[in-house]
Amino acid sequence: MSSTSSASTSSSAFTETSANISSDIISDILTRLPVKSLTRFKSVSKSMLAFLGNPEFVKQHLKRANLKNPNLVLKHDSKLFYVEDEEWSKARRLPLPFSLCLEKVEISGSCNGIVCISDQQCNQDIFLLNPSTGVFKHLPFSGFDIAAVENSFTTMGFGYHQAEDDYKVIRCVYIYDKPFIDIDSYECEARVYSLKAGEWKDIGTIPYHLGYKAAIWLGNDFLIWKATIGLGRTGRYLIVSYDMSKEEFKEIPQPIVNYNDELHMEVSVFDGLLSTFYLSKYDEAHIWSMKEYGVTDSWELRFVIKLPWRVENYNYIFLKPLTILKNGEILIEAGEKARILHDPKKDSYRIINPIRGVPRRFLVTPIVGSLVSPFDYHQG
Repeated sequence: MSSTSSASTSSSAFTETSANISSDIISDILTRLPVKSLTRFKSVSKSMLAFLGNPEFVKQHLKRANLKNPNLVLKHDSKLFYVEDEEWSKARRLPLPFSLCLEKVEISGSCNGIVCISDQQCNQDIFLLNPSTGVFKHLPFSGFDIAAVENSFTTMGFGYHQAEDDYKVIRCVYIYDKPFIDIDSYECEARVYSLKAGEWKDIGTIPYHLGYKAAIWLGNDFLIWKATIGLGRTGRYLIVSYDMSKEEFKEIPQPIVNYNDELHMEVSVFDGLLSTFYLSKYDEAHIWSMKEYGVTDSWELRFVIKLPWRVENYNYIFLKPLTILKNGEILIEAGEKARILHDPKKDSYRIINPIRGVPRRFLVTPIVGSLVSPFDYHQG
């Protein structure tokens, strides 16, 4: 049978089937399928293509996908790989036709199945990529007033603004005109890009020195950074949020802890909650979560992870908790070579088997598999 007649037969079968089954039942069935299967179905018929591209269906599919264990984006140097099978057994190389625009490829945030990619340096090229579908969008230049020069520093953030049903990218540039002298007086400029509006907006300066790592999207209207104020012994770490509704930065109170200075602090979103990780060299991590956002007294020590052995071939690393799986296990990254699953109920640990199709060294970004497209929100 020719491919044309095969497609015609499939289309007719779908039309006949859909005529006898309610759209709600069809939608419920299809929202349970992975993106890889749905992508194949798009070629069945125009009606199926329209059905799968319906914004309401995309949101329902995303909602159900968030109930599953995440897919993984793996970064090796400037190459990206994607793991989308449930066993995390094999990876495929992600084609990045835009990579020549960047000095290096960095993941500058992720949200609802889309990763924000830039070099987090002087280059203003920023891309939004859905690794499940391969669809990507090149954002227009942000047009900063201050020049992004060699001694500049860039930090990024990317998240979904629920109140406006919009995706936003924030880019902040600092000019290091007084290195190691006055970190709080660096010239700074910040701009926010709205996917709906299709343009950048100047939001002025920032009263904090945001960390070099990309912001974490909290799952609502907030982006979170680790920040600093002051230098040396007078300096301290902060948790800073950006409210996409109010368009303002604010310091978030930290948990009251008695750890010594040898512990390394990082911020993240863990199990849907704003969290801080206090990490010691080699083998220990304390995870605190803020049960009620913005309320100091709601901080709670949830997990203490302490490996019974040291990760092979590493003299100095910090454990990095990544996410909690649906069975309660915690996925932990130990440098670029080891991924560990910790079961806090059994206090057991196991190293994840090597993933086929990817070099041994890589960094992991968990991500939901979704149909969300960076082109569906531009109304301009």
